[in-house]
Amino acid sequence: MGNSDQNTSGTPAPYGRACTNCVRAKCKCMLAGESDKCQRCLRLNKDCKTSESNRKRKRSASSKTQHLEAKLDSIVSMLQANGTNAGLPVDWEAATHRQAPRDVSSQIGSSVARTPASTTSPSTIEHCGSSVYDDISSTMSISPAAAQENLDNFRNQNLRYLPFVNIPPHITSEHLRSQQPFFWLCIMAVLNPGTLESEGTFKKITDFIYQRLMAEASPSMDLLLGVMTFISWVTYAKRPFLNFYAHVLIGIVSDLGINKSVPNEYSTMQAFKCAIGWRLNPPTARTLEERRAVMGCFLITSSVALSMFKIDALRWTPHMEESLSVLAEAKDCKEDQLLVTLVKIQLVIDRVYHARRDGDSLNPLAFYLNSFQTQLETVKSQIPVHLQKDKAVLMYLSNAELTINEISIVLPAVPNAPDLKRLDSLYISLNATKSWLDLWLSIPPKNYIVISFVMFFQFTRTIVNLYRLSTLEDPAWDRTMVRNTANLISYLESIEANLKEGADHIATAGGTDMNILEKGLRMVQGLKRGWEPKLNEIWYDAPMNQSILQADMGVGPPNGLIPESLQFNGFDDSWMMEILGSL
Repeated sequence: MGNSDQNTSGTPAPYGRACTNCVRAKCKCMLAGESDKCQRCLRLNKDCKTSESNRKRKRSASSKTQHLEAKLDSIVSMLQANGTNAGLPVDWEAATHRQAPRDVSSQIGSSVARTPASTTSPSTIEHCGSSVYDDISSTMSISPAAAQENLDNFRNQNLRYLPFVNIPPHITSEHLRSQQPFFWLCIMAVLNPGTLESEGTFKKITDFIYQRLMAEASPSMDLLLGVMTFISWVTYAKRPFLNFYAHVLIGIVSDLGINKSVPNEYSTMQAFKCAIGWRLNPPTARTLEERRAVMGCFLITSSVALSMFKIDALRWTPHMEESLSVLAEAKDCKEDQLLVTLVKIQLVIDRVYHARRDGDSLNPLAFYLNSFQTQLETVKSQIPVHLQKDKAVLMYLSNAELTINEISIVLPAVPNAPDLKRLDSLYISLNATKSWLDLWLSIPPKNYIVISFVMFFQFTRTIVNLYRLSTLEDPAWDRTMVRNTANLISYLESIEANLKEGADHIATAGGTDMNILEKGLRMVQGLKRGWEPKLNEIWYDAPMNQSILQADMGVGPPNGLIPESLQFNGFDDSWMMEILGSL
């Protein structure tokens, strides 16, 4: 009790002034009145020494920021002193040298931000990859005069079928090469088929695309326009590639962000980059070049999706709808009206594709025919007068009518009760195939090189559906009338002759690989051999000579649409089947 009274009668040592012994014992240090020792040390007869204060105080937030900025500055200074600043990201700047952050909403506004990749200056691109461009150019050996002629042909002919870019007349080949070198390279490559038949040129271009996208992750408008040109008019390929490159296009557009409007605030990652010193380019209004490119990407990817059923087209967004309206109203060039018209037609086709893909069965799709046909008629009424006779527009319209109505071809016939609505749809399909093929045959074979791949997809859809109509088993359907209206064998013979002429026109001396027209010729010849016996049996009651057919083709009777074992004399049918798609 005495000790307890003694302990409680003392005065506690001030905060931070407890003696060393009490601190070690983790007990309360009580001063012992007049003595210079505390009660515990006095009782235990120990030396009483005041402990040193090691109290830690919280560092202010501002000092932390200053400390971090000082570290960053020291690192940058060290790298610069060692001559290694070239390894820093091109968009990096020291934190202490940044301007004071501005209000995000005032920076973004209502315009669309352009990503750093899409705003890289041409001089930067040329400097970083000039050796690569020169390496690819060296395999083509194109004189300045020939390069200018190629650019003029691309501007005046190729873009009539897929006008995803505007190249004004005053833009020369040298100017385009300095501003958009990869786009220029792809134009030169597809306008000179012989250069692509060299495996080195084709491989160098594809390797450059992989390097920019996979290794460097640096997409740009130059790269986007180049890839679109490369896959739309390439005349050489040893293996299927369209499905993969359609994904590449969608990836580039998404990374550039030109298919959507700007958000009202920075994303978390963008805010983080700002905080650590990453310079974000200020937002700029969407350019007409970007709007055209997005529309062209939609046309290409939608065509691939419809024909191959492996991917979806570039998703249509409200901002793309806005771009369509802007291009229609801007009237910056005459090709814009053509682009807007083709996109409107393709939008109807894309809706048909989604209805077919996502429908539970074929029967409900018949109810959509009137709706889709009405949408197409609305588009027709909006076509400018000067485009109503345009071949590309007419071919797109025929393809759209065929796509809408081809569901009636595969629907089973109703016995003893002719479906007049279905018959009407079949007649529309027949007239659409005839119209499309007549337009195709009106194109000079030497101009096949300027036709985009979109048209080749339409070509395969048309001839396959004409075969379906010619062999359709329905008591109410007159197959003799089909023969008299659109004789498939006659069309195949004319197409075969034209493809041969076109293939000879772009063939190169000493070339060992087939170009696209030579492959198309083999495809048409193979289909003609496979379909002609069946058609003759239907039209003329001529029995097929199975032994001759099997000896010639190595297959059984062609009861299906495309015989599974159809041989093309060494032709790589995997490439052909990509063109035929999922028809």
